[in-house]
Amino acid sequence: MRFSGKRWEVLSDFLKPSQDLVRRFGHVIAQLLTNRGATEDPDRFLDLKLKNVVSSDEIPNLREGAYRIAEAVKKGKRIVLFGDYDADGITGTAILFMTLKSAGARVYPVLPKRNNGYGLSKDLIRQFSRYGDLLVTVDNGTSAVEEIDSSSIETVVIDHHNAPQSLPSRAVVVNPKILERDSEAKALSSAGMSFYVSVLLREFLGLDLDPRVFLDLVALGTVADVMPMNLTNRILVSKGINLLQVTSRPGLKELLRVCNLSSEIATEDIAFFIAPRINAPGRIGSPDLAFKLLTARSYEEAKRLAFRIEDLNDYRKKLTNAILEKALKLAQALKDKNFITLWDKRWHPGVIGIVAGRLSSLLERPVAIFSQGKLTSVGSVRSVEGLDVYEGLRSFSHMFIKWGGHSQAAGLTLETRLLGSFSDAMDEYFKGRTPAKQPLQIDMELPVDEINPALEKDLKKLSPFGEKNPYPTFLSEELNLSDFAFSKRLIKVKGKNFKVDWELADFIRKSRKVKLVYRFKEKYWEILDAERTDGFGENP
Repeated sequence: MRFSGKRWEVLSDFLKPSQDLVRRFGHVIAQLLTNRGATEDPDRFLDLKLKNVVSSDEIPNLREGAYRIAEAVKKGKRIVLFGDYDADGITGTAILFMTLKSAGARVYPVLPKRNNGYGLSKDLIRQFSRYGDLLVTVDNGTSAVEEIDSSSIETVVIDHHNAPQSLPSRAVVVNPKILERDSEAKALSSAGMSFYVSVLLREFLGLDLDPRVFLDLVALGTVADVMPMNLTNRILVSKGINLLQVTSRPGLKELLRVCNLSSEIATEDIAFFIAPRINAPGRIGSPDLAFKLLTARSYEEAKRLAFRIEDLNDYRKKLTNAILEKALKLAQALKDKNFITLWDKRWHPGVIGIVAGRLSSLLERPVAIFSQGKLTSVGSVRSVEGLDVYEGLRSFSHMFIKWGGHSQAAGLTLETRLLGSFSDAMDEYFKGRTPAKQPLQIDMELPVDEINPALEKDLKKLSPFGEKNPYPTFLSEELNLSDFAFSKRLIKVKGKNFKVDWELADFIRKSRKVKLVYRFKEKYWEILDAERTDGFGENP
C-alpha cells in the first residue's frame, strides 16, 4: 500500500549510465546525468560559466530591437517601458530601466494594474503615443497585434510568451518563441531577455555598466515564472543566486530580511518566499510598489516598502484562501467536466491565478477562474501536465478581447456575456483529452546509509533545480520502524533528518516495514511518499 496511491517509475530500471560515466562521476551522479539526458557532454551540463549561455544570435530580432532603443537614447527620445504586473515583468522592467537610466535616457516605466487585464489595450497605447516617442514592452506585446498596428508610436516588443499566427507588423518583436526550431533561448524569461538587451545596450551606447549586476533580478524572474532549468537558465539563476546572497541592492536586502532568509539561498526560497512578495503588490494593488523596492537607492525607502509589501502579502494569503474555499465548493458540482470554468463578481482578479492553479492541481484538470465584471471579465487559466491550454484557447481566441500565455498558464479578458459560451466551448474542446495519471518519477534506489556530506556536495553540482531539472529523487531500502525517530515536522531515519508532511509521517508510524521515496532539496532532505511492505493492503 502506498500513501499517495501513485505508480512509481524508477528511471534507473531502464536508463543505464555508461561505465565511463560511472567511473568519472560515481554511480549516483552518473545515473542522474543519464536521467537528465546529459550524457553526450556531461562536463558542459556541470559547467555553470556565463560563457556557456545560449548565444544572443539565437534570439530573433534582438540586435535590431536593442539598436532601436539605443538610437532613441542617443536622440533624446522619450522611452516608455511598459511591463507586466508579475515578478518576471517587474524584474525585466527594472533591469531595462536601470540600464537606460545609466545611459541618461528619458525613460518612463509603466506597470499595469491587474484589474485592467493582461497586456496592451488601445486606450493605453493611445496614451503612450501622446507623451512617448518609443514604446518598449516587457513580458507582453507579442499578441497585441491590433493594438500595436493601429497605433502611431514606434514599438519594440521584448517578450517570451507564445507567438500567435500573425505578429505585430509595426513592431520589432524580440521573442525567442518566434523560432520554429528548438533552441535553449525559448526557455528564457522576460527578465532573462532584458538581460540580453542590457548587454547589447552597453555595447551600442558604450556604457560604464556591467550587466552582470542584474543577474539577481534575472534569477528572481526566471524562477518566479517557472521557466525550464536548461543549461542557460541554470547558469543565469546560479550566478543570480550567488549575487543575491551578497546583494548590496537596498530593496533586496530588506526583502530578504522580512523573509527571514539567511545568506544561503536556494531556488525554493525564491519560489516560495521572495517571488510571492514581489507579486503581491501587483495582485491586490499596484506593481509599482515592487518596482520601487527593486530600484530603491536608500535603505530607509527600501525598509518602508518591504514592510508595506509584507502586509500586502499577508492580505493576499487571506484573500486567496477565502476564494479557494468558495471555488472548491462550486467546483464539486462540476467534477464531471473536462474543463472547469468558475466566475464571481466578488473574486479579486489579483489572486484568481493562484486559485486556478491550486484547483487544477486538486481536481487534476484544466481550470479557468474569472473575476466577473459588469461588461468584461478578467480570467486566469491553469492546466495539468500533458494538457496544452494555450492551443485550446487559440481555437477560441475570436471570443477574447485580449489574451496571452504558455501551454500551462494563460490570462485573458472577454465580454461577461460570453462566460457561459466560453465554459461550454472549452469543456467540449478538452473532451477525451484528460491525461493519464502521471507516475511519481524516481531517479534510482539509494540506501539512506549512503547519504553523507560528500554526496550532498556532488548533488549541488546539478543545481539549480526546477522545471525540467527536478530535485534528485531516490528510493530507500526496506526500513523497520526501529530505524525511525519522530518529531513534529522532522523524521530521523537512521540518524538522518528528513522533512515530512504530518499525514505521511503518521502513515509511516503505523507501518512495521516501509520503503521511502525521498529527495534532495539543496538545504534539506524531504520524504515524498512511502510504501508499506509489511503485507498490509496491496500495492497499485
